[in-house]
Amino acid sequence: MTEQAIEKITNDDRGREEKYVPAEPIVRFLVNKCSEDAEFCKLVMQEQKTLAKCFTFVYEQVKNHLNREGGWIEDCEVYLMAVDYFNLDDAEAERVKAEEEAFRQSERNKRANEAYVKRAIATKTAVSTQMSLFDFE
Repeated sequence: MTEQAIEKITNDDRGREEKYVPAEPIVRFLVNKCSEDAEFCKLVMQEQKTLAKCFTFVYEQVKNHLNREGGWIEDCEVYLMAVDYFNLDDAEAERVKAEEEAFRQSERNKRANEAYVKRAIATKTAVSTQMSLFDFE
């Protein structure tokens, strides 16, 4: 399992071009962590976990930590943020996010249908009140 986790981390090129996160030092730290901790390897092997998502998570955590202002954070803190990403159960969070998006989409569709029906009724009413040549007989 250790070799597979290390391979997953080292072969995942997505996100390595991240310019705001020190990608290579984080990757080296994660590889070392995998070689030392079998439980962490299980977390890394979760299908939904990727380096790109890890770097995005770290970047967001750093922004929040610095209150969106410039600054500096110790390397060890950044590495712990990367570990925190793999410790999070984001499968449940992604499921909830997908459900919320489906609900928002159904609400948009419902509003669009209601608007369509209102326009159709308004158009039909406007057409039905129009006099025709046959009304003058």
